[in-house]
Amino acid sequence: MRRWSGQVLALCYATAQLLAQRGDSVRYTFAPVVVEDSAHVVIPAVPIAQISRPELERLPATTVADAVQGMPGVFVRNYGGLGGLKTISVRGATASQTAVVLEGIRLNAVANGLVDLGQLPTALLENITIERGSRSAVWGANAIGGTVELALRRPDEGVRTRAAIGAFGERAVALESSVSLVEHTLSVLADVQSSRGDYPFTFDEFGTRHRIQRTNGDATLGSGVVRWQWRASPAEFRFTLFGRTSERGAPGAVLQGAIENAAARLTETEFLALASAHLGERWTLRAAFRTFDQHYRDSLARFRGPNGADDRFIARDAAVVIEPPAVVLSKVSVTPKLEAYANTLRGDLYRFRVGSSATRLQLGAVIGGQYAHQVDSTVAVLLESGVRGDLYSDVPSALTGLLQVRWVKARFPLAFRMSISTGYRPPSFNELYYQNFGSLDIRPERSVSVNAGVSYQHEGVQLELDGFAMWVRDQIIAVPRSAITWSVQNAGRVFSRGVEGAFQWGNTQWRLSAAGTVQLVTYDDRASFTYGKQVLYTPAVLGMFRIERQIGNDLRVLAQANYIGKRYTQTDNAPSSALLPVGTFDLSVEWSVHIGGVWLAAAGELLNAFDAEYAIIRNFPMPGRMWRLRLQVLL
Repeated sequence: MRRWSGQVLALCYATAQLLAQRGDSVRYTFAPVVVEDSAHVVIPAVPIAQISRPELERLPATTVADAVQGMPGVFVRNYGGLGGLKTISVRGATASQTAVVLEGIRLNAVANGLVDLGQLPTALLENITIERGSRSAVWGANAIGGTVELALRRPDEGVRTRAAIGAFGERAVALESSVSLVEHTLSVLADVQSSRGDYPFTFDEFGTRHRIQRTNGDATLGSGVVRWQWRASPAEFRFTLFGRTSERGAPGAVLQGAIENAAARLTETEFLALASAHLGERWTLRAAFRTFDQHYRDSLARFRGPNGADDRFIARDAAVVIEPPAVVLSKVSVTPKLEAYANTLRGDLYRFRVGSSATRLQLGAVIGGQYAHQVDSTVAVLLESGVRGDLYSDVPSALTGLLQVRWVKARFPLAFRMSISTGYRPPSFNELYYQNFGSLDIRPERSVSVNAGVSYQHEGVQLELDGFAMWVRDQIIAVPRSAITWSVQNAGRVFSRGVEGAFQWGNTQWRLSAAGTVQLVTYDDRASFTYGKQVLYTPAVLGMFRIERQIGNDLRVLAQANYIGKRYTQTDNAPSSALLPVGTFDLSVEWSVHIGGVWLAAAGELLNAFDAEYAIIRNFPMPGRMWRLRLQVLL
């Protein structure tokens, strides 16, 4: 029975990687309001945290999942190792309630709404931006808790290479280059990472503690980008091809009597083609096509047949976006956007309404407006609003909106902001059609979010403090039907509220960063025994502190501490289901030098330096102390 349960969990893990949905690449961009003496100060309408390209290169992080952990309001649900699933939660929202966007294209899977951030290397990125609070009126579905925006790297002229080795067989190599010729620019990025994943962990099996190594945890991940850009003033044309492939083990949960799935394997191949035309200040046209193939196999899953499991999932997505020019009416700027999307999924484990595939068609329209009132040369009040409508072919339609107010004072660079917004998430294909799990009676999730905050920026110091509340109704959850089967249902309401703070300060020698979140995310259905209980895997406290020291021109030292508070693995919050708080400490030292026309940088990293034994998700052990050596060469 336990072996069967382990196989089912591994199979659910495999399907959790299904195709990423095409994107709501439409967002409206308001004209900036310049206040005297503060052109360098940008106060966003919603709380935003960004990791720039220089920061990505300094951090001891190889994937997006590593980089964003510790940002305000952010919790990464990490299943361990390079190949383990890694999803993001913003303000206690589920992974499917947090939109992940790459170059304007949403990556959330139409199959399950998830994005595996462990599959996206930082070597390909220019920056990472996290918007906290519902952004469904901007990005459409999935943006209930927040949005993670990823921008692909724009390589400098020349060639840069990176290589790394590390504990447990870790190996990595990356390349970036860019060539410009008159009006044309061609850029190439590539990244390959691999690991044996055989890190040790302690496991209590039937009362006896064992020190064993993770097996079948190996992974090889490869990704790359080719981009062509043509500047034909005033127009600009871009074509981008992003591709990735991975081959990894799927060891699953460590269970009593069935420690790991020794033969389960997962193979993925994905391509995303993007084309855009920016016709001066008038029209912008975008088109995207995405293909995703996944193959899961486990020869030991004999309950599936004499040859075990051998399942394939194939998805195809397309999107077209039209962005007409903004219309200025008196002091109000109005920006319209139009979208059309199509998603198709084929899979062995689905029970579709008709035939062997499911299709979702969507039409979306956005109208954004901005009104700015200049009180005097140092004070401005900005009012922004947006309304979005989405028509779906297979689920109920949606109407979402937002209203944002900012008060900005320049000479004392202090800003206050308030916002209210609504959100929407349609059921995924898994929640509708997955055999012995989905239900055609599932209703979409809808939300209301409120945020109020203050921001201060002056002479290298940045302080932010925000309070938030979010109500989600008809939240979709999985409930057990038997010892080995689960099904989905709408679980009533979830209420999230909390406070987030962030601090940054820096000069030429020192940089300090700190972030903290105190939140309470509870079930809010008074008729249920779970009323007032903490939602699964939503820590009440999150914290991060980072200090960097630049010594001369050649040596840099970075230290970072992360804290994750107590979380529960059962809806009744039984004490036995609690995972204890955990703190980790990372250290990085980098030395760089110029030799002729070549720049060299060598770094040593020590991750989880105090060798903490913990799991973010129960029964999925995390690696202990790890080391990594990195070398960069810029020609």
